[in-house]
Amino acid sequence: MKFIKNLFKYTLLALLSFFIFVIASDIFYPVSIYKTKDTSKIVYDSSKNWLYTTTNQSQKWRFKPEFKRIDPLYIKMLVNFEDKRFNSHFGVDVAALFRASYQLATRGHIVSGGSTLTMQVARLLEPKRRTFSSKIVEIIRALQLEHHYTKRQILNIYLTLAPYGGNVEGIEAASWYYFGKHPYALSASEAAMLVALPKNPEAYRPDKHPKRAKMARDRVLKKAYDAGILSDYIYKQALKEPIATKLYKFPRYAPHLALKLLQNSSKAKIYTTIDGTLQKQLELWAKERGKSLPNGASMAMLIVENSSSKVRAYLGSYNMFNREISGYIDMTDAIRSPGSALKPFIYALGFEQHIIHPQTIILDKEVSFGNYHPHNYSRKFHGQVTISEALKNSLNIPAVKVLYRVGAGRFIDRLQKVVGKVHIPKNSATLPIALGGLGISLKQLTQGYVTLANAGSSKSLAILEGEKQHKLNFVDAKSAKTVTAILRQLPPPENYRDRADKIAYKTGTSYGYRDFWSMGYSKNYTIGVWVGKANNQPVVKLSAREIATPIMFEAFSLTDAIKGLKQWSWSSNFIKNQAPKVLKYFDKELKSQDKLKFLYPKKGARYQSASCHKVTVKVAIDNGKEPYYFYVDNKPKDIESKRVDIKLGVGGHTISVLDSSGESITRNIWVDMPDCQEE
Repeated sequence: MKFIKNLFKYTLLALLSFFIFVIASDIFYPVSIYKTKDTSKIVYDSSKNWLYTTTNQSQKWRFKPEFKRIDPLYIKMLVNFEDKRFNSHFGVDVAALFRASYQLATRGHIVSGGSTLTMQVARLLEPKRRTFSSKIVEIIRALQLEHHYTKRQILNIYLTLAPYGGNVEGIEAASWYYFGKHPYALSASEAAMLVALPKNPEAYRPDKHPKRAKMARDRVLKKAYDAGILSDYIYKQALKEPIATKLYKFPRYAPHLALKLLQNSSKAKIYTTIDGTLQKQLELWAKERGKSLPNGASMAMLIVENSSSKVRAYLGSYNMFNREISGYIDMTDAIRSPGSALKPFIYALGFEQHIIHPQTIILDKEVSFGNYHPHNYSRKFHGQVTISEALKNSLNIPAVKVLYRVGAGRFIDRLQKVVGKVHIPKNSATLPIALGGLGISLKQLTQGYVTLANAGSSKSLAILEGEKQHKLNFVDAKSAKTVTAILRQLPPPENYRDRADKIAYKTGTSYGYRDFWSMGYSKNYTIGVWVGKANNQPVVKLSAREIATPIMFEAFSLTDAIKGLKQWSWSSNFIKNQAPKVLKYFDKELKSQDKLKFLYPKKGARYQSASCHKVTVKVAIDNGKEPYYFYVDNKPKDIESKRVDIKLGVGGHTISVLDSSGESITRNIWVDMPDCQEE
């Protein structure tokens, strides 16, 4: 009896000492779950799917799991296999510990483990060699964890840190790595494999040891079946399911954009406007399409949804890891010469200021502006052309003339309010900017074209969901619509089609063949394409229409297949309407050429009859608008022709002509006294 009392006393004292030690440890040596904070960062697409992922600071794939998004079957199988009494014990399963100790003592090897899930979590938080003393530490840590955290929180730590082979940790990373999906819809076989792997990650890896992996999986399945978690049918089907040996790469799409966002944000999760499906297909296509470009040439592209100004696809280069093209450089932000790509904006301002009309006739001939002597790409002149023809054919001289009338400074001020600051040589806006004499990025230029696509007004481009956008305005709706109507009439490149004139576009080739642009928009999407060398070296003596425009049309076809391109709800034929009289001609010499005028008599003409009869004066007019009304000495004459003979006597006479538009001309002449004598 005394022995029992002493045993009870010493046991109680030992337990009391142990709990005092645990409490002291909790005060002076608290448990830390900081390790769970070191997780991989994720960039999401617009549908909240993974777009780009990174390893954590310790170079491991470890993602923070969302308990509600994990298949309940996996949770049941995990608890059943690892720790049946997880929801009832206080961190240590005393019965399991005694059982494991007894089996080890009687059989000489480990038959079953005595560690609870909470103790495994303690070991994951503070990995140590497996010794008796480390087991005591695990027990203490388990008690601390149970004291400070709920069962779900403890389980969540396990789901974050459990090892799955290599540098893969946690259920989220493992599910993606081995099955290519998130763990919210696992088959029984997949769930069992993910339960088994942490026991011995390298030995059970299905890609390296499929036979061992199957044996480990089947043990988990058998235990789940025996516990009634799996039905007979599901159990048998799971056993038949082959072991998946394929590994899946973690998503790394839109790398230029994602890395930029991750560098500028401390957030573990970043949500973008990128359309994941469109981005993936664009990258697959671009890697192949890029191989056909001239040696050393790269390409960049942006696809923007017009209605929201949200960027839906982002291509910094066609292959980030291609050193020959400096693919790691994000060319959407590179400052380059736009060539002729700014011409639509010049004409848009011209329309808004009522300087021009699509059918205004302008002279395309040699011209000088001080020391500046612009010339056309073809080095040829085309004489009289309409503004519409000048824009469609990208003639340089008419564009410079219109910019001169609009004002280079005024144009730049308006442009920068939409696209942001552009790089102007010597900070002085001059006429060469019409032909690419400034620096601008693909992102800025795309912003401008999105504004044209939205009838002159749009919101600033957005790349992040919820990003604050600003209202932007370039020109009035009518002027923007007029430019769009002209650009819609451009034919597609050879061997390409544009049904129903869905695409309005403009090209640009910079001086020295360094940059090739093709900027296009449909009713609902704008696509900006740049092709060139990142080191700013010449590419090849071709035009943007030959290099960049086919790429843009292929990108539109891809976008149409995935998202659909809408047709314009209005016809572009209105640009064929006749220009108002005041805007019929742009150049002064053409205006004077079209005015109602006298061919003869000449100004200040004097006549003298060779006889004693009246003088016959030939009158001829040109231009003006029929019918004409003639007056001689303020008296109307019934004359229907442009040419007529009028007999006039000695003295001064006034001949006036009025056309149906209200324009009038007058000529004063003198008839001298004849040198004759009457008989």
